[in-house]
Amino acid sequence: MVTIPTGVENGKRVVIPKQGDAGPGGGPPGDLYVFIHVKAHEFFERQGEDLYCAVPISISQASLGADIQVLSLDSKTIKVKVPAGIQNGKMLRIRDEGVPMGGRRGNLYIKLMVQIPVKLSKRGRELMEELSRIEGENNTPKPIALSELSEN
Repeated sequence: MVTIPTGVENGKRVVIPKQGDAGPGGGPPGDLYVFIHVKAHEFFERQGEDLYCAVPISISQASLGADIQVLSLDSKTIKVKVPAGIQNGKMLRIRDEGVPMGGRRGNLYIKLMVQIPVKLSKRGRELMEELSRIEGENNTPKPIALSELSEN
């Protein structure tokens, strides 16, 4: 039986003493080396003990704030508070929901991706136009240097 340590990273090796081939001339068996290949997850990406994923939210959730539910690595549901006025691409940290390693866990980072409706109903379009009028859309936005944008 081989015990794989919790949180072992891809490409690491596990040594199993005295489980290898017999030594030359009938000597004692050597050690067996098992190289670990971790299967990629459907949506979590790993960096050390931290996990990263993207979560789509609606324009209204980003504007008004919301409580959303996100699945953890352990398939448990985590309640996440999305603050009102959050911007597309903002990263939220959920402590201790990353990879378990050495008695502790890393963090889970979720990148919020605001989904723009591709097709609006007639009423949805009317409401968006009304919102545009009420909020006074800026028809002459000032460009921002790409270097000023954060990659959070």
